[in-house]
Amino acid sequence: MVSMVPGTVHELSEHDRLILDFEKTASTAAGRHELCQRIELPAERYAIVLEGIVDTDAAYGYAPDVVERVRRLRAERFAFERRQGRWKKHSSFPL
Repeated sequence: MVSMVPGTVHELSEHDRLILDFEKTASTAAGRHELCQRIELPAERYAIVLEGIVDTDAAYGYAPDVVERVRRLRAERFAFERRQGRWKKHSSFPL
């Protein structure tokens, strides 16, 4: 279960809502670049910002379909990385 940051839909910024709205559409790289320019977000930070937004209750309340899709894709990506041996446990960290 992903830990959520409490909040309401009203706590989303206009930029957060624009990103979630964009993700509801069949997004393209060109469209993402245009959105980033519009909201003055460096394109290389888009994915990081999106990942942060989808971990909030506010985002889930606003666009649950987008939040679930992004989380599912993230979980699939992490599972792939683990299978490739890129997410090995470090023995120096006690569990």
